[in-house]
Amino acid sequence: MRRLAVRLALLVALLASGVQAAIPSAEKIAAAIARSNDKAGRSGPLLLGVVLRVSGGGASAEGEIATHPTGLARLELRSPQGFVERHLLVGDEYSASRDGERLANPHPFLPPIFLLQATSGAALEAALGSFGVARNEVVLGQLGDHDCYVFGGRRPATAPGNESLLPSFWIDIVSYEAVRIVRADGTEYRLGPIRPINGIQLPAWIEIDTGNLRARLEIQTAARASAPAAAFAADWLTLASPTE
Repeated sequence: MRRLAVRLALLVALLASGVQAAIPSAEKIAAAIARSNDKAGRSGPLLLGVVLRVSGGGASAEGEIATHPTGLARLELRSPQGFVERHLLVGDEYSASRDGERLANPHPFLPPIFLLQATSGAALEAALGSFGVARNEVVLGQLGDHDCYVFGGRRPATAPGNESLLPSFWIDIVSYEAVRIVRADGTEYRLGPIRPINGIQLPAWIEIDTGNLRARLEIQTAARASAPAAAFAADWLTLASPTE
């Protein structure tokens, strides 16, 4: 009922005063998102236990994500075949290794979860800018059952279902939760329904679509963590794991 009421109110506003007039400013939306992040218990460093499942029969892998609201994240994946991949995201700089050897063109298995942790509107806008998102441009969009504010804008579709996505951040207009993140290279992250994990509100899964590869990252455990900036240094990619 709350979602229906919001949709009706939005429709009335659109008819009465035009589309852009009905959309709050980017600053107001970003501030509301930051408040939602804090209320969800995500505003501090987190350690997430995950399972990665690659579409098309690819083997699954288990691992952990450490993520920090200042724009830092790292992922370690352990494959059933015995190799270990490490992925590091510092702002918009993405790098990865396999068994300590740098990968030239890694799959973007590590989503920018820290966008869900931004502690202020200004911090979120700065992070979006680093991802190539036009942070001051907000339009309306729809993704499945979600009516959204879309940071970064949209290109009009030339035919049903063939919209070409801009770098963008899609936010449900009722919950202020993220439902889609699109990187500058076209990689799309779709976030599943929010559920509580150890008292922290997180998406149950994140789908990854590069155009050539599809995968799903399932978030199974979550805990608050101590994650100093040194833990996200580039040399972590080539350090031997404790089990080696």
